[in-house]
Amino acid sequence: MQYNIYQIKVTDEIHDFVNSNDRGHFGAAEKYPLYHAKMETMHARGDSDKIDFKPEYFSHYTKVCEVDGRYCGLTKGDNIDYTVTSKNEVFSILNQCYLDEETGEDIVFDKHVSNYVTKTITRENGEKVTYRDMHSLSVGDIIAEQPQVGYEVMDIDDIIPNTRYFIVEQYGFTDITGIIDGTDIAVNRLAEAV
Repeated sequence: MQYNIYQIKVTDEIHDFVNSNDRGHFGAAEKYPLYHAKMETMHARGDSDKIDFKPEYFSHYTKVCEVDGRYCGLTKGDNIDYTVTSKNEVFSILNQCYLDEETGEDIVFDKHVSNYVTKTITRENGEKVTYRDMHSLSVGDIIAEQPQVGYEVMDIDDIIPNTRYFIVEQYGFTDITGIIDGTDIAVNRLAEAV
């Protein structure tokens, strides 16, 4: 599988508005549909422990990276090829579970994660810092499990109908494919991902 990761990216304008209007998060959610979607997908609502995901929220998500599930040259244990085989493993990789704190290297991330954007900023002391323009995989983010040609499917036309979407919950993942399936938004995002 290939796992495409989608997150809601809040702009500086929206962050500034959250901190400057007299209603804070509520005021920003009223003014900006993107921020409303972000707030609604960060927490379960009501009596349920599940996020009440609405199809229109997906238009506010941006694909931030891809996680390749195939063997990428790493082995584990007794020379067993390391592959990414579950959403839990994707969660671990994108939350730095394999980071070597002494060296600062994360070879699992480096081998399996691609197509993310980096940004460079200059601190007040002149130091330049480059970082990934995404956050760790969190509640409200979406994982699209996309079959890979030659592995799970044999034809590129089989990718879109076999892609499944899961929202990250407080505990686990919920399949939201049926909620966004058939919408123009889903088709546009899938075309972008392929």
